Amino acid sequence: MTAGTKSLWIVRSVVSVVLIVVVAAIAAPTGALAEDRRGDFYSAFKDRTFWLKSRYRYEYVDQAGLPKDARASTLTGNVGVESGLFYGFRAGVEGEFVLNIGPDDFNNTINGKTEYPVVADVQSIEFDQAYIKSYHIPGVVLLGGRYLKNLDNMRYVGSVAWRQNDQTFDGATADITAIPGVTGFYAYMGNVNRIFSDESPVGNMRTNVHLFHAQSKELPIGTLTGYAYLMDLYDLPGQSNASYGGFLKGEQDLGRGLSFKYRLEYARQTNYGNQPVDYAVNYLRVAPGLSWHGLTTTLIYELLGSDNNIAAFQTPLATGHIFNGFADVFLVTPTAGLQDFYVDVVYELPRIEGPLSFVNGLKLIGQYHEFRSDVGGIDFGSEFDFYAILPLPDGFYTQFKYANFRQADALPTTSSREKVIFGLGYQY
Repeated sequence: MTAGTKSLWIVRSVVSVVLIVVVAAIAAPTGALAEDRRGDFYSAFKDRTFWLKSRYRYEYVDQAGLPKDARASTLTGNVGVESGLFYGFRAGVEGEFVLNIGPDDFNNTINGKTEYPVVADVQSIEFDQAYIKSYHIPGVVLLGGRYLKNLDNMRYVGSVAWRQNDQTFDGATADITAIPGVTGFYAYMGNVNRIFSDESPVGNMRTNVHLFHAQSKELPIGTLTGYAYLMDLYDLPGQSNASYGGFLKGEQDLGRGLSFKYRLEYARQTNYGNQPVDYAVNYLRVAPGLSWHGLTTTLIYELLGSDNNIAAFQTPLATGHIFNGFADVFLVTPTAGLQDFYVDVVYELPRIEGPLSFVNGLKLIGQYHEFRSDVGGIDFGSEFDFYAILPLPDGFYTQFKYANFRQADALPTTSSREKVIFGLGYQY
């Protein structure tokens, strides 16, 4: 991070906190705050929340067109604390580190090892979060500073938690529960701390992002959500956009342990801010599924539309790894757009007693994808994915992931790839 970028972040953070204090002071009732909302130094310390997590990962990537295979051995750790309530405020801070502790034969995006496939885990030490929350307005929680946010299914905004370095945001948020039957959320982002670390020239992205989000209470048909996401990305203008949409998500009990799950989502995206291209495209996600005794099978169709092969639907702040295949081929949507037809099978093992009880909590996921363009009838290829995660005693867990993408003739020869990933983690 350059000195100018650091100064800009500090100014924005201070401004955000000052705004929160001013708004809270205006909104607070005259006289002393109620004792149960005020707290004191002792309760702020006594009621603190502490968290610790760490994860070792070994990632192997064999990618067509590159002379060497990637082998990355990395360790990440996060330590954070949030205070108890103190005069209507809470404060939180979290630090994170990423270390290479074994083979580093991989392209981490800034080490110049371009003969290897990319594994975007850069050795770094950073502050992930540093914020103040205000509870002075009934039904509204305000936050200012650096924060982490996973919004809905993370299709638009997420922390990219699969990578070792989290994506976080500098700005302010408001969580609103004051309106009966509706929960609201607003966020402003003046800077994005990307997964590539402060050492990367693209590790920080200056932005002017406004997120508006509202969700209904549980209705007989499920929950309804509407959103407007306005993203002006100064350092990545070609992906600036405005997306307006909503979705219905629900589950219906069919009896005898069988349930029907569904998600139907539509959005319209247009150019916004510094985007140099004038375009308008559609997004569609249809995901009906059946669940029975821990087994859930979902058939999914996702469309990221194209405007005459000029521009396509983009989600530059998403946790892209969980969409369109674990091989990460389509983190940026091709200009011809993308249609993803896939089946997702999830099985959560029921509780077992006896000598096999060590597998209790095991979760298995399998996916098969067929990829096509939105315009031009292009066959991009297919992918098979598998993921397993097993909780272990005392907060530990182990995970395994496999991804195999096979390109069609339409994509460059460097697209086909195979990934094998093993991880061992701890969370407190």
